[in-house]
Amino acid sequence: MQINMKKYSNDIYADPNGVKRWDLINHLIKNYNFLNYLEIGVNDGICIRKINTPHKDGVDPSPGSEVGGMDVPEINYPVTSDEFFNFIKGHDIKYDVIFIDGLHHSNQVDKDIKNSLNHLVPNGFIILHDCNPPEFVNQVVPRISGTWNGDVWKSVVKLRCTEPNLEIKVVDTDWGVGIVKQGQQEIYDKVSLEKCLEWSYFDSHREELLNIIPVDNFYKTY
Repeated sequence: MQINMKKYSNDIYADPNGVKRWDLINHLIKNYNFLNYLEIGVNDGICIRKINTPHKDGVDPSPGSEVGGMDVPEINYPVTSDEFFNFIKGHDIKYDVIFIDGLHHSNQVDKDIKNSLNHLVPNGFIILHDCNPPEFVNQVVPRISGTWNGDVWKSVVKLRCTEPNLEIKVVDTDWGVGIVKQGQQEIYDKVSLEKCLEWSYFDSHREELLNIIPVDNFYKTY
């Protein structure tokens, strides 16, 4: 009997041996000789501790909230991302890599991306986590499932449909790792943005909408 396996699934993305977001970030840091890293949404510090760069800033108003609270010394800005960006507004503070993994609501992710672009070096990268939710339940806001990605995917789709001067890709690993940088892209205009933001349309067109690439392609490209 033939068993049909879904191309994108929670089981595949949860594989502990799969390539993780910090692997991709460290690859960029090494290849581009990056020094300055910002992480929005540090939680328990699992990612930021693995990042190999001399200067790291961590932003999170509720350290370890997903594990009941804890002391996370890597969080040197225990505030919301809005408060952090307001604090550095008007200052010439730039980062090489900004990793966004905070509140997984698209309206907040939209703001985090916009603010991050203002504090990114010209050849820098914004990295987004949880961009490719395998199932409808994974992305429902507010959260109703154990494995939850939020609707970060909507923020990626908005960029793909409206921003010709950005380069957008999503790496097929670790629930979809988004790559945002200055560049050029052919915007997705086959249907309206409103249609693209409907789950049913997204689910059947996600490869185009997210511009999904395999891990090997990421390493070759960057």
